[in-house]
Amino acid sequence: MTTNQTTNPSVFLDATAVLDGPLPVEISMEPIIQGAPFAYERVLYDAAGAFFAVWACDAGVYPRVKDKRGSFMYIISGEATITDEGGTSHELTAGSVIVLPHGWVGAWDIRETIRKVYLHTTPVPPYRAGVQPSAFLAAADVLERDLQLPDPAVGTSWAPPVAETVVFDGPDGRCAVQERGPGVFRRAAAKRASYLYVISGEATVTDADGTTHELTAGSAVALPDGWAGTWDIRTPIRTVHVDTAPIADK
Repeated sequence: MTTNQTTNPSVFLDATAVLDGPLPVEISMEPIIQGAPFAYERVLYDAAGAFFAVWACDAGVYPRVKDKRGSFMYIISGEATITDEGGTSHELTAGSVIVLPHGWVGAWDIRETIRKVYLHTTPVPPYRAGVQPSAFLAAADVLERDLQLPDPAVGTSWAPPVAETVVFDGPDGRCAVQERGPGVFRRAAAKRASYLYVISGEATVTDADGTTHELTAGSAVALPDGWAGTWDIRTPIRTVHVDTAPIADK
């Protein structure tokens, strides 16, 4: 059977570029309490509702208010403390995941240069009222926790079901640490985008037009809304996986 449906291609960055590659774009860190005036980044994907990039910043203290978008982050290296306005703090180290949703208020205290993969999303109304807390998963839970398969009766667009630990699920999107076993899985065009950072494992992602990307530990891939293609997972693959909510019709 043929189809005239247009699909959107994936966008990929290999592990070398993500982990050690140059970050050519200079970003002002204002407002600054103390520390480095600029961060640096490499943009992987930039479209309506989502901005996916690799970012690094030297030591400093930076207040922040999330009044336009939410942020999902995987820490590649470095050390920092994130403190919510209410006083809750999280220690960021290599392998940890932090979500700062739309409505979050707080501050960064970077002690050792942070390098991260991050996704900004534009939340879909209705928004959560008031100041929102961060959501956090420590590195040991991201890298080492045994993940349990969900009830097979729960619906999924994949087969078999995925094992996961959910970090955040809200108007900004859904973030989880996921693991999938070997196999070949076909995905039809989806109405919401997915963004992934590979923690471990090997797989090939093939777009509908035949373009392929080799996923290994440290690589990142954006699967925009409308993407369709095939996963060929050769060894169990663990990812930080963010699904965005559908972009509101204009």
